[in-house]
Amino acid sequence: MSTKQQSASGWLGKRMAAARSTYAIASLFTLLSAGSFAAFSWYLSEFAASWLNNGNLLPKTLLSALAFLAGRYLFAHFESRSNYRAGNTIVAGIKKELYPVLMRENRFDSTTGALYMTKISDDLKPYFAFFIPYSVATAVVSILLLVICFFLEKWVALILMVSLFVIPVQMAVIGIGAEAIHKKHTALFLKYSAVFYNRLKTIAEIVNLDNLLPQYRFLSRKSEELNQATISVMRVAILSSAVLELFVTIAIAAIAIYLGFSLMGIMNGPNYGKGYDFGTALFLLTITPYFFFYIRKFVSAYHDRNRALAAADLLMPLLNRTAETPPTDLDETFDHITISNLSFAYPDSPVKVLHEIHQQFPKKGLVLVKGISGSGKSTLLKICAGSLAAHEGTVSVNGRDNVWSRHWLKANTAYMNQFPFIFDGTLHYNLLLQRETTGEESFPEFMQQIVAKKEDGWDTVLTHNGRQLSGGERQLVTLARMMMHPRPVAILDEPTANLDAGTVEVILQEIVKMAGERLVIVASHEQRFEEVAHRVLNLNWGEQMAYA
Repeated sequence: MSTKQQSASGWLGKRMAAARSTYAIASLFTLLSAGSFAAFSWYLSEFAASWLNNGNLLPKTLLSALAFLAGRYLFAHFESRSNYRAGNTIVAGIKKELYPVLMRENRFDSTTGALYMTKISDDLKPYFAFFIPYSVATAVVSILLLVICFFLEKWVALILMVSLFVIPVQMAVIGIGAEAIHKKHTALFLKYSAVFYNRLKTIAEIVNLDNLLPQYRFLSRKSEELNQATISVMRVAILSSAVLELFVTIAIAAIAIYLGFSLMGIMNGPNYGKGYDFGTALFLLTITPYFFFYIRKFVSAYHDRNRALAAADLLMPLLNRTAETPPTDLDETFDHITISNLSFAYPDSPVKVLHEIHQQFPKKGLVLVKGISGSGKSTLLKICAGSLAAHEGTVSVNGRDNVWSRHWLKANTAYMNQFPFIFDGTLHYNLLLQRETTGEESFPEFMQQIVAKKEDGWDTVLTHNGRQLSGGERQLVTLARMMMHPRPVAILDEPTANLDAGTVEVILQEIVKMAGERLVIVASHEQRFEEVAHRVLNLNWGEQMAYA
């Protein structure tokens, strides 16, 4: 194992500490599940042997078998729930750690940030929720069944032990190539997904500039490269599964042949079978496939390990990166923002999203940025929030230079994009975040209406970016969070998109209230904002058309 791989493995191992107790409970359920299955197999074998040998039915034995079978599935259910909970706990912690880092890194826009969040869920959660539990379960179940087989028939135990040595070798051989493939696929996914999104986002400008064919050829090349990387990952997965099934089939066949010969007396003797009865042989044949149950899952999840290592290599430098030292005088009272000769283009794109923008925003009031889709509204808002750096022109706060102004905007701007981010945690946590509650918080009235609809009230648990909430409720929760953590500048990107009229009215009223106390910049197609805005900036293909 390389030093880099060891580092990634160590990083992943440290993350497991957040769910150590949950993993311990899951391991206990695994042991109980395996023990229940062994008991089920024993009673079922006794029932079958008695019936076939003597014609005697043993109802109590059959009922005992069924009871242990039910116990096996019950314990397995709680095992799976505990492991999944452990994975969610760890991943939620990583997301909470990563989110502010993405926000402070000006080279990451919201699209790339969302992709990083997606990669965490897609590549890290399976590692913590499946690979780690299956590796523990494989060890627990293997030891338990090997001990049982050793006391009943040592040669069966020996065959199983040999298979345990062969399978890890197969995994290691295949894993050497898989690691590099997964790293390449992860890097290409993040790189090209962001590129594809930015191209689609500016498709109107591309068409307008008659640059569609070159862009199509560019995207086709990148798409084919990503497709080939994906095929390589799938090819390794299929190969590893095929090799595993070959070993498992050989091991089970060898045990079945050995037990059959022993029952027929062909291999009875001091060095071979004990001449045991049919019930014992049936029991050994029943538990043998179960011996490989978790091994199959473990090997299948081995690719989750490679994906997680690739994701860890990607995340570690990001989380360990030392943040730029911000200026020490960022508490300066806000007076105005001045934009001069601002132009902007995304990396790897020849198309300028903004062209020579000149504006001045006051210390308070509602400024509406309008324009058709692709006109540069969202980009301008990200620049005003400090998440994107101005490459041409200046964005100045109180007449200060670009660097100081960008740091000030990062520290003093509340930003709400088109797809609000909801943290994993309670509804109450999503409003207060890390702030200690005083019991005297004044929550917005509209939040009380949302809370009243939830069975658990403020303790309602939100996961997967708030899927327990409607689209309007997610917008309102994000707006309430912005109000609970007031900053001199509030920026909202399409806050009323795809919402019902009632929710639009509530959001509009709250935004107007905020604009009475601070600068609020809104990008929206909503006609109502034009009626209440103090100033309107109209963008057309990135160019300033009007300012009132």
